[in-house]
Amino acid sequence: MKFSKMLWMACSFAALTVFSGCQTTAPAGVICGREWNPGAQTVADTTSTFDLKDPLIIQYNYGKGFDFTELTISFYAGTIEKKINKIWSYSAAVNPKLASYTMQGKSKNGGLMTARELTRHKNPGSVVVEFSNGEQVLMAKEITLVKNK
Repeated sequence: MKFSKMLWMACSFAALTVFSGCQTTAPAGVICGREWNPGAQTVADTTSTFDLKDPLIIQYNYGKGFDFTELTISFYAGTIEKKINKIWSYSAAVNPKLASYTMQGKSKNGGLMTARELTRHKNPGSVVVEFSNGEQVLMAKEITLVKNK
């Protein structure tokens, strides 16, 4: 086999290997935390327990490009097994170019929204964050709010 043909085949194999990495998808899930890592575009300092005054960032990873146009995020008092009442809900436009959606807001004082502000739950207790596409619940995560941990 000629050297140029072997080189071409090696380059083709290398390109195939590199581009096949672009097709991988992240696992679906909900990540909650106190900090944002802008380099990795993900939540850092992950946890499920927050002081009411802690910053709160919630990221939903769909695992692939969204195959629907609207994502609804709902907050409920209670647990996943027993949701007591809906606190509030928010709808966001999504598209196939996105594989995740992150909720983080700016507080009135200029910092990140606190757990109390983002969940709109004033007292310690459990809160369920539920993600749906209008037809079905995609994923839910239970977080615990505490006072002066």
